[in-house]
Amino acid sequence: MIRSISLAAILAAAFAIPALAQDAKSPPTATVQAVEPLKLTADQAKAWVDKQVISSDDKKIGEVAAFARGTDNTVTEMHIDIGGFLGIGETRVRLMPAQFKFVGDRAVLNVTAEQAKSLPTVQK
Repeated sequence: MIRSISLAAILAAAFAIPALAQDAKSPPTATVQAVEPLKLTADQAKAWVDKQVISSDDKKIGEVAAFARGTDNTVTEMHIDIGGFLGIGETRVRLMPAQFKFVGDRAVLNVTAEQAKSLPTVQK
């Protein structure tokens, strides 16, 4: 009886150890989602001008000022005006499409309000 229990324990361990080793060596699988480029017609881009821009920490930091688009209407960058008071002292900064998304009627950034202050500036 003891011999059959010992044999069963040895066999169970023999099958379990390779399975554990295989799991430890397996690389984690990652899910990759294809992201379609953001496209806006001239009228759609114009409709977004002056809409609120919200930072990732949920602070209103400015308004959409303009878009740079390719010949196929693909958005290459968005310009926003941040800071200032009543239009005085604002700074226009550039964001790439991966740095923002449209949620409802506002643009939401993937950066905090503090990080937005160090974005590349553009001329008005």
